[in-house]
Amino acid sequence: MMELVTGGSGSGKSAYAEDAVCRLHGFLSEDRKGDAPLYYIADMFPYGRETEEKIENHRRMRAGKGFRTLEWYQDLEGKLTGEDAPSMENACVLLECISNLTANEMYMEGGAGERTVEAVVRGVRLLEKMCRHLVVVTNEVFTESEPDSPEMDVYKRNLAQINCALAETADRVTEVVYGIPVCVKDLKAAENNAGEQGSKRGGTAMKLVTGGAYQGKLAYAKTLYPDAEWTDGEVCPLQEITSCRAVNHFHLFVRRWLEAGRTKEELIDLILAENRGIIIACDEIGCGLVPVDAFERGYREAVGRICTVFAGEAERVDRVICGIGTRIK
Repeated sequence: MMELVTGGSGSGKSAYAEDAVCRLHGFLSEDRKGDAPLYYIADMFPYGRETEEKIENHRRMRAGKGFRTLEWYQDLEGKLTGEDAPSMENACVLLECISNLTANEMYMEGGAGERTVEAVVRGVRLLEKMCRHLVVVTNEVFTESEPDSPEMDVYKRNLAQINCALAETADRVTEVVYGIPVCVKDLKAAENNAGEQGSKRGGTAMKLVTGGAYQGKLAYAKTLYPDAEWTDGEVCPLQEITSCRAVNHFHLFVRRWLEAGRTKEELIDLILAENRGIIIACDEIGCGLVPVDAFERGYREAVGRICTVFAGEAERVDRVICGIGTRIK
């Protein structure tokens, strides 16, 4: 069994993941009469004081829980198949975290470089096959409003691809929000509710699909609305918003609208008056630090205000994380 745990910085995802794997280990130990190792794979490299303090904090959290710590910073597949690799048979394993492992493979000497996505996914899937229960922690870093540097953009794309690939095969995906676990995927629950989600297609009322950058919103939206022709909000003429059937990158359309001197109120009124049945795919950009630049602050708030109005008007609203869509209205 594999569970993928995601969440923002300080969300409580580490504590949840530790509790989850320890609970599984407790059940397994009873069945196996104690013959069930409990491993913590730590991949945060101690670059300096800040990372060292984080590592020490995690050590304190794990103290007394029976973890055997493996400090594996890269090449997970190689570590698992090496001559001195510990046995993973019947083991319960906590791997923390994918965001660090991705950065290590991209930037550390001897890392996978351009093959990072393949290397990380292959290593995690091998680990899943070798152990009994696996809990994997990753990071939600996809909801900032300010443009990324080219290097950061590549990193986020790689991390998103890895998250989506792992979520696709995971038995359970959980997002932790302020310490509260929110189930995004559960195969057992899905078997009982098969066919309910995504049953409404087409229609004339507004539809909204949202989520962080690179989460697979467009692909998910196309499964819900296969006949829709999609306009790219990053490049389309502004007037096309009144006639298009569906628009992707709506947050970038809003940026261009504001840069042209128009207001969020004008855009809301225009769409509700002339294109109320539009399908919108839009990045969530309201998280992270408040931008210093005044335009960026106004832009971030405008996207939030506009989408809040449209979510209220919409017939259906879906949120996508790690490639998995959840209907929230």
